[in-house]
Amino acid sequence: EHTKAECEPGGAFHGYMHFSQADRWIASRLQRVEAEVAQGFADYRLDNVANAIYQFAWDEFCDWYLEIAKVQIQQGGEAEQRATRRTLIRTLEALLRLAHPVIPFITEALWQQVAPVAGRAGDSVMVAPYPVAQPGKIDEAAEAHVARLKSLVAACRQLRGEMNVSPAQRLPLYALAESADEAAFLRGAAPVLQTLARLSEVKVFDDEAAWTAAAQAAPVAVVGAARVALHVEIDVAAERARLGKEVARIEGEIAKAQGKLANESFVARAPAAVIAQEKQRVADFGATLARLQSQLQRLG
Repeated sequence: EHTKAECEPGGAFHGYMHFSQADRWIASRLQRVEAEVAQGFADYRLDNVANAIYQFAWDEFCDWYLEIAKVQIQQGGEAEQRATRRTLIRTLEALLRLAHPVIPFITEALWQQVAPVAGRAGDSVMVAPYPVAQPGKIDEAAEAHVARLKSLVAACRQLRGEMNVSPAQRLPLYALAESADEAAFLRGAAPVLQTLARLSEVKVFDDEAAWTAAAQAAPVAVVGAARVALHVEIDVAAERARLGKEVARIEGEIAKAQGKLANESFVARAPAAVIAQEKQRVADFGATLARLQSQLQRLG
């Protein structure tokens, strides 16, 4: 086993392992959660400790990193596969030590199996060093990379919902990149996107006219410096009718919220948080309405 520094550019074992942005991201997130846990113990807030560990374990390690790791192991080269396996086992082992005060029995049983694979010696997780955050391992660039990836996956899932497409159906994603950097990001992220968003392919366009012709009347989402559409054959008349009903519903919601805000009695008596909530509802519904009207225009 070698340190991460030894395996990175300039290290003694550069080329033996290649750590992806996702590998660096989960290592970075681990440092942050270790700091949150330490703060929770210092504040005697065991609820914050448990919540921080739970969120990291399920929402980041299991929901995101494990799925990305599958793609890297299945499609990556040897150096990438080694780095992914190393990151998986090392992160899991650290997570078990981190969670031990909260769920001691299951962590002990699992740690006895995981620790030898991770290269950590010791008789028990109870006497193993407790994880301590290393701020130097926080990687802002990797965190930004995965945040962009998450936004794209969320946009694809939202488009599926708007189009009433089954999650099991794989569709092609047509993306229009507004910069060379965005195009490179989309092409590099394509294998992971195909898996996480259940896509049949990711096709990146540099020409708007070609993208518009390919996407046709499909709903469009704007994600950073890209516009994306899931291509599927639709009944234009039925889709226009559906969108028209949704536009009417959203307009009704906006009218109700604006009516409350125009009511002097309501504004005078309602708590500030309630007023802010109604204003946010108007803004959110306005953004949804603009998106729906754009889709109607695309349908002619």
